[in-house]
Amino acid sequence: MRSLHDALGTQAHGFVEGFYRHLLSFPEMRALLPDDEALHRLKTLQMRYFLRLTKGTYDEAYGDERQHVGLAHARIGLSPGWYLGAYSHYLTELLPRITRLPGLTPEQRNDAIQALIKVVLLDIGLAIDSYITHRDTLITELRDYGAAFAHLPHGTLVVTDELNVVFANQAFAQLAGQTPMALAKGDPLPAFMDVGSLPALVKQALQHQHAKGRSQLHFHAQALAIPVSITVHSLQQPDGHAQPRLLITVEDLRKQEQLNRDLLNAQEVANIGTWLSYFDGKPSLTPQAARILGWPVGQPFEFADLLGCVHAEDRAYADAQWKEGLATGRYAFEMRIQDGTSVRWVDALGTIERDATGKPVRGYGTLLDITERKRTEQRMKKLAFFDALTGLPNRFHGIDLAQRLLDIAGQRGQQATVLFVDLDRFKEINDSQGHLVGDDLLAEVARRCERTLGGDGVVARLGGDEFMFVRTLAEGNDAMALAHEFCSTLASPLRVDDLCFEVRASVGVALYPMHGHSVDELLQRADIAMYQVKTQGGGNCQLYDAQMGHRLQRRIALGAKLEEALAQSRLELHFQPKIAIDSYALYGVEALARWHDEEWGWVSPAEFIPVAEERGLIIALGDWSLDAAARQWRAWSSAGIAQPPVIAVNVSAAQMMSDAFSERALAIMRTHDVSPRFIELEITESALMHDPAKAKRVASQLVEQGFTLSIDDFGTGYSSLARLQSFPVSRLKIDMSFVRGMLSEPGSLAIVTAVIGLAHALKLRTVAEGVETQSQLEKLRDLHCDEVQGYLFSKAVPAAELARDWLPL
Repeated sequence: MRSLHDALGTQAHGFVEGFYRHLLSFPEMRALLPDDEALHRLKTLQMRYFLRLTKGTYDEAYGDERQHVGLAHARIGLSPGWYLGAYSHYLTELLPRITRLPGLTPEQRNDAIQALIKVVLLDIGLAIDSYITHRDTLITELRDYGAAFAHLPHGTLVVTDELNVVFANQAFAQLAGQTPMALAKGDPLPAFMDVGSLPALVKQALQHQHAKGRSQLHFHAQALAIPVSITVHSLQQPDGHAQPRLLITVEDLRKQEQLNRDLLNAQEVANIGTWLSYFDGKPSLTPQAARILGWPVGQPFEFADLLGCVHAEDRAYADAQWKEGLATGRYAFEMRIQDGTSVRWVDALGTIERDATGKPVRGYGTLLDITERKRTEQRMKKLAFFDALTGLPNRFHGIDLAQRLLDIAGQRGQQATVLFVDLDRFKEINDSQGHLVGDDLLAEVARRCERTLGGDGVVARLGGDEFMFVRTLAEGNDAMALAHEFCSTLASPLRVDDLCFEVRASVGVALYPMHGHSVDELLQRADIAMYQVKTQGGGNCQLYDAQMGHRLQRRIALGAKLEEALAQSRLELHFQPKIAIDSYALYGVEALARWHDEEWGWVSPAEFIPVAEERGLIIALGDWSLDAAARQWRAWSSAGIAQPPVIAVNVSAAQMMSDAFSERALAIMRTHDVSPRFIELEITESALMHDPAKAKRVASQLVEQGFTLSIDDFGTGYSSLARLQSFPVSRLKIDMSFVRGMLSEPGSLAIVTAVIGLAHALKLRTVAEGVETQSQLEKLRDLHCDEVQGYLFSKAVPAAELARDWLPL
């Protein structure tokens, strides 16, 4: 071999270059040579090996070096087949060169070839021993690593510093789409995945024992990159292991990231955000938390920025609550966030954790947008304390405010007044024009009342068309003057859309502390006074006095007596004649209920009829009147009166709209064998307007049965001409208030004239009520009124007296 050393030495460079050109023609080999620097280093090592191979010194040092080279090839993943192939190429290239060397005899040439083959086979044997040693070491390591890491839930790898796989557990194999055995062949990681930032983490772990980071791993067997958390630890190697080992733990973050996405989506839907701080000056906000605070998503955030987001009026409060939370470990408060021109309500909850020394080390909490809840609370509060229609305090809240006002007045030694206001005949407007018009009218009344009060006191809607006013009285102020002012305010025409109404009010007045100390007590007194005004026709005001209480007690007792009198038929009918104006002949009579009580004597209809309406007795009273009228007509006929007059009977709105009224009326007629054509039913305008469709249906049924219908007190209600024209009525009765005033009041005369003209246009007869003077009679004749009734001819008289004076046999 020494004889070849000098001869082949000059060819060493060309031989090495050709050898590596051959190796690099294979992709598997190119993958093991990362760059030109590594290639140059390997060529230099190969040149040294070539020269040493032929030098002829094959001692122990030579054997150790060849085993080290073989072990290095085994560690980088070069298979034994490739290793043997490289030696085969070595011989294929060298042997022809030896045969061409000059100056060698055939015998020398054969000796040289045999020596070269012998040395190459020695090297191959040493390399195979290295591969076997490496395999045995790996088997031992794999057994140890497998016992420790095989069943960990996260992907676990043991690799060399050159990223050759020593061990992979089942979890990592599943991530990579491989089997653990396929990964444990010692192949480099780049063979089945893009390593990304892993080499940098390995380098950091080799320097500092530990490294951690997040990355996206793209395995060749998987379509999509997998988000992972990677932890790298440098492992302590036993003696004899020169190459470092690193433990790599790979945590699959797909589920965690999906949970985070779901959580962030849920936060956005629920309008709640979260924050986290390790008190390093940079708390983290979820996107929804940032949006709730009006802070740009992703922009760095500090506690001072939070205070900047808080509404200026809540800033000091929020700062105090935060400091209290730092001290106690928890906080919970509400604050307003100023986001541009809009204000957002936020509910803040948080927990602060402290270390053993009491220093805050971690804080976390939630920010919940409660703006809509606050708005709902405000709406609920308004609904609970304020009237939805008028915006005024409702009964509950108004009484509470009024009591506070009275308490302050008492402390100051002042007087106060309580007004109970009830609109007159509002129900007629509601029934005739509809609830929408009625509601608009109430809202306008409320606005006028507020303007009258001027913010000095309490105005509230008690319910329906009832209002309460409470005001302290300065020295020299007159409670009645305030009441009259309210009456005057409401008396001026009220316009709703294209309609104009004159609304009057009945006002009861009570004084604090003269009539009571509590609002409830004073309202009760004012209510009694208001009721007194109602009994006198309304449209006025009245101060409470003790006698009113007595009158109320009388009304209560009157209701009980009336109910008993109806049950025992102790009422009677009186009859007032209706006279044809052109002949003065009797044209009919109106039946009017009269009541004589054994204890109280005669009770006025003006007193007991309102009580009947209040006590729900008006239907029973109406049915009794109809029955008594039919009985009386039959009695006159049986007594031999040739032509008993048609009897007009008043029918209330409640009676008209009650169930099966037309059937009851006909049954009463049949009971007394009286034809319905001898009974005229007088119906008020309000009865027609309460439910026009039903009223028209009932009226048609009554007319079909033979009854005659007339409208009583026409001109005092709010019926429309269109509705009037559609009802089957025969007469219009002009209310006595217009008749009495027509000679002195142009307005009353205009109404009487218009009603008569309207009736004639509709081919209806007219009846004027309350005629008391000859002048009135003459005027009505000039206006072509058809019939009259009143004291000028006769008051209402008992049946016997009427028969004596007006009904000849």
